[in-house]
Amino acid sequence: MAIIPEGTSGAVTFATAAGDEWYISLTHSVEKTAWNDYFRVNGANNMTMTHTRFSSLGWGYPYSAADGKLTQTADGKFDMEMNRPYKEVALRISEQAMPHIVHGGDSYDLIALYGQGTAVTVKVMYRYQYWLERYF
Repeated sequence: MAIIPEGTSGAVTFATAAGDEWYISLTHSVEKTAWNDYFRVNGANNMTMTHTRFSSLGWGYPYSAADGKLTQTADGKFDMEMNRPYKEVALRISEQAMPHIVHGGDSYDLIALYGQGTAVTVKVMYRYQYWLERYF
């Protein structure tokens, strides 16, 4: 898996395999509450956003039945089953959101790595694909 920033900054890469899960942890810009988007790795250029978990129902939160199945967890949070396919995930990072990519026991602080306003792409790829795209 690679977290690839715009420009010339280096990517962060880590090993993953089909079936592994990772998530984006951030703070909602208006509600100022925790938000996590969970993904399952299916293979190169193939992920599924399995669900999203958030702390309150408010501005900018999923509201339609077409968004997915909404349930409330035992700890009072909300969980929405999504099951949406992605080839890659594109983000523009901000200090207000404090975004992290979490995989296993590792957490990658995107602000510390790349700074305010940087666009990053998160994608699953074979190591040789990354090298070919980045260096050739």
